[in-house]
Amino acid sequence: MAGKHSTYRKLLIGTVVVFALALFLVAVRGAAGLLGGFDFRWTPSVGLIEVEGKIGSGERIVRLIDDYSSRRDIRGLLVKINSPGGLVVGSDEIYRALLRARREHGKPVVAYMGAVAASGGYYVACAADTIVAHPGSITGSIGVILEYPVVAELFEKLGVRWETVTTGPYKNMGSPFAEPTERHRAWFEEVIGDTYEQFLDVIRAGRTIGEDDLRRYADGRVFTGRQAVEWGFADRTGDFHEARAVAGLMAGLGEDPDLIRPHRPRRLTMWDLLLGRAGIEEIKSELGLGSLDGPRVLYLMR
Repeated sequence: MAGKHSTYRKLLIGTVVVFALALFLVAVRGAAGLLGGFDFRWTPSVGLIEVEGKIGSGERIVRLIDDYSSRRDIRGLLVKINSPGGLVVGSDEIYRALLRARREHGKPVVAYMGAVAASGGYYVACAADTIVAHPGSITGSIGVILEYPVVAELFEKLGVRWETVTTGPYKNMGSPFAEPTERHRAWFEEVIGDTYEQFLDVIRAGRTIGEDDLRRYADGRVFTGRQAVEWGFADRTGDFHEARAVAGLMAGLGEDPDLIRPHRPRRLTMWDLLLGRAGIEEIKSELGLGSLDGPRVLYLMR
């Protein structure tokens, strides 16, 4: 009997030790698992950031970048971009998060421009130490769009008049219920002009391009990844495998580094909408939309 009790005690102690070890691993790695996909590996790796589709608030991507930046096992970041751009603020916040990773945490950043890396997608790439462009990538589209609907004529046909009282001549700018005035158009041009200059400042900070060439190609036109390299908007052509190799070498991990991939959030479905499981803010974020209440300023390829 004594031998049997001893065996039970050893089994119990072993179970407690294993359980305690599991709790320890969860405590140490749990936060990273919630944000970037649970991963028990301790091997130094490159963190993969995916910028896919239209850029909305950028909040989820910024959280992932900040998490990866603070992890000692992640030695560098590889940003895979397949995006036509989107909201100005969302694009800029992702850009700034990548700069923090480089400047405050010392993580080398490589951007890979895939099928599309245009407008706000290219804006994000400018935060990288090195930009690798697929030769067939569609990039460029450097410029700003400000848009809003105008339904005044429709309301007039329906016999509906929308009365607006304001405290100044610019207060109802962008109202969908009134035809825009020349004064409003002129000021909107001032707004997008300043936003455009901010885009150019980002390119100047990250790239070495003469001012004449910058102005020549930053006129809203799209161009290929190979042209981007030729004109100085990217560093080299290559595919994702080559971009990974560049990131590994810059991180001191060789040409075949381990990649830590982010957890992919479940995409909204029609059932989410029908059953009320998705609010309007989730829907707008999924579609890369900002506020629908007024004018939207976008770094977006059309």
